[in-house]
Amino acid sequence: MPMTVSELRHDTNCFFSKQIGSIFFISISITFISILVNMLIKPDMHIISIIENNKFMNFNSLLELINNMNLDEKHELLKYSIFKIVELLMSKTLLLGSMIALISHLSNNKKKSIIYSISSLFASLPSLFILNCMVTFITQLGFILFIIPGILLSILLSLAPIILSFKQYSFIDSIRLSINISWKNIKIIGPGVLFWISGKFILTAILSNIYFINHNVTFLVLNISTNILFSVLVIYLFRFYMIFLRS
Repeated sequence: MPMTVSELRHDTNCFFSKQIGSIFFISISITFISILVNMLIKPDMHIISIIENNKFMNFNSLLELINNMNLDEKHELLKYSIFKIVELLMSKTLLLGSMIALISHLSNNKKKSIIYSISSLFASLPSLFILNCMVTFITQLGFILFIIPGILLSILLSLAPIILSFKQYSFIDSIRLSINISWKNIKIIGPGVLFWISGKFILTAILSNIYFINHNVTFLVLNISTNILFSVLVIYLFRFYMIFLRS
């Protein structure tokens, strides 16, 4: 019997409802880790104020903003940008690894101890981080070229971290296999990835335009919400790949 989107959605909803406490704990914990990292490694406040006061919405205004900076400000902006990219990749990797460890632990009917699952999580984080860097770089190139290629690449590469977590393939093989499987099952994987992209966009648009709530509270709610949304996507993709392997 072939897989269907409704079947995967039902399985995802069941898992989410049963593990909602663990998922919320993971999402909130990673959000606070991100906040702590931002507090410990604080970039130049002058650069942050320049970025926040120049709410550029297109490429031309970004170039104009950079051109109006002096050499020291450009250097600080570069350091700040690199820091934010690495911090976001680390947060995504930790969330992804935590969700994969949780699902794997429960899928094995808890035959392996929670200590083993945690140690496996930390052992897999470097590999997941490298793969996330590769996937993010490729998908961002797609978004720079045009929105549609970026969305398509996001769908085609979405399974790569799940495939890598089974420790049977290398980085390149995981990416290649993800593209192959996702292309053949794009009608099943596509809705899950599109749900994640549209959900993140809607949440960001809504919370960014709420001015009567403190900025820090908005940042906290937005990060926790997007982490939960991404967790739902990981559950959906992991369930798909498990059924795919059995078929």
